[in-house]
Amino acid sequence: MKRTALITAATLLLLAVTVTNATAQNDTATALNATTATDSVSTQRTDTGTVVVKPKAWFSFLTEIRMGTDMLDYPEFMTFDWNVSPGVSFRNGLSIRVPVEYVIGMTKDGYNGYEGYYASNGTVGLNLGYDFLNKSDRWRLELNASGGSTYLKTSYRFAYADLNLKFGTKYLGAYNAYLSIGLRYISPYNPDMTQKLMFNFSIGFFAF
Repeated sequence: MKRTALITAATLLLLAVTVTNATAQNDTATALNATTATDSVSTQRTDTGTVVVKPKAWFSFLTEIRMGTDMLDYPEFMTFDWNVSPGVSFRNGLSIRVPVEYVIGMTKDGYNGYEGYYASNGTVGLNLGYDFLNKSDRWRLELNASGGSTYLKTSYRFAYADLNLKFGTKYLGAYNAYLSIGLRYISPYNPDMTQKLMFNFSIGFFAF
């Protein structure tokens, strides 16, 4: 009876060891397959050796405050804008965003067809960007081209096209601070207003 019990216990122990080894081998194979799959998707190795997996595309947005001066008629006309641009960023450094702005044009009293010292409006447009340093986990250098139009029926109405260069840091994780300089061309809808070529300076944040 004791011999039978010992044989049964030894058999069960042998089966348990066999099952444990088989499970460990399957887990190792699964981990290797997952690593291979991850590598085939996209990886980026940081300076610390950490591998970061990047999807093909992800939601992102930026927000900035912009100040501008008319290069052709300074200091008669200046602008102050607040911009929020939701959109999509891609692994290859490209981005597509929809900038929505609150824009203020500041002028001298009665200057160039404007009513009073300042006028305000809102704009909506399309923004295309490319981050030249998209493989870096430290810095961002993004060239942006935008175009759009005001949508409120005020005396301060125009279409615009602009080109901006944004330089920033990625040290803050999900939020990336940046500075930007650029040019904006304004084509007014009001025939009493003149065309504008603005030099812009901005400060803002990317968020991912």
